[in-house]
Amino acid sequence: MESKISKSILRAYFAGRATPLQKQLVAEFLREEANRETFYRALHEWEKENAQFLPDVMSDFQRLRAQMEQGRNPEETAGETLETPVVRRPFLSYWLAAASVGLVVLLSWWQRERLLYRTYSTAYGQIQTIYLPDSSRVTLNANSTLKVPRFAVFKDTREVKLAGEAEFSVVHTHDNRRFLVHTPDQLEVEVLGTEFIVYSRNRGSKVVLNRGKVKLRSLKDKRQKPLAIRPGDVVIVTKQGTFNLQRQQAVAEHTAWKEHRFVFNRTPLADIVRQIHEQFGVTVLIPDAELAAHQLSGNYPAQNANDLLEMMTRLLNLRLQHQNDTLVLSRDQ
Repeated sequence: MESKISKSILRAYFAGRATPLQKQLVAEFLREEANRETFYRALHEWEKENAQFLPDVMSDFQRLRAQMEQGRNPEETAGETLETPVVRRPFLSYWLAAASVGLVVLLSWWQRERLLYRTYSTAYGQIQTIYLPDSSRVTLNANSTLKVPRFAVFKDTREVKLAGEAEFSVVHTHDNRRFLVHTPDQLEVEVLGTEFIVYSRNRGSKVVLNRGKVKLRSLKDKRQKPLAIRPGDVVIVTKQGTFNLQRQQAVAEHTAWKEHRFVFNRTPLADIVRQIHEQFGVTVLIPDAELAAHQLSGNYPAQNANDLLEMMTRLLNLRLQHQNDTLVLSRDQ
């Protein structure tokens, strides 16, 4: 059941005037998932009435730490100061109090991330279409996460964070606001009305431009100059942040996942099983190095890992065996 909290307490919290007791009430209120959207709506109303405000978590931490060093109980600031002598805490109590404050700071930063961004995540095998506040469309591939700022209206730039893979169809705004995509490996994709795909996983990043124009910046390698690409271009980003540009590529091969298809063009089996793991979370081992290097071409529909693996074993006369939590692919003797 959704608990209640007064608007005056929330407004005091947003303004940085909340007492320790009020902060505790807000923390308890936010423990329930159903209350968080209420909290975000209240903050949005506050932001519209006041200059943009972010709680100064570190100042709160320093103040609490100073109070502890003076032997004062932070709860005393919620009301009148007690007229009892100050008693120093034993070392263990002091350590526990300091650890508690550290935990509060960490939780505050965690709440700050949830406060500032709305997060969309897909499970293995799932594809989801998301419409952003500016009507731009994002099709999120399986095993991917997109973070969208909740209060982008206050910024001059539209920005999102992507981990995984997604196709973006970005609309042009009347005020010509830029659209930026950030990835975990410090790749920045700048857009002005276009359609493109961004891939960013553990083995690297890739950008595929379908139409329009985008500019790539590597924030990891300062020596790498920004790169503007044209429709049909594919850019592979190395782990060092350098760009490998491939002109006039078949873009359809890179968008096949939207239709639950896999397109291979002389693709080694080792790369195919990596795609299976990324897309469906299924681990497949190929102990035979020669077999792992074997290439496969074709266009194959697959709703799940079994569809793809059955096709491979039948087409290449392979054997698939279970070994603990993994699958082992080998030649059928």
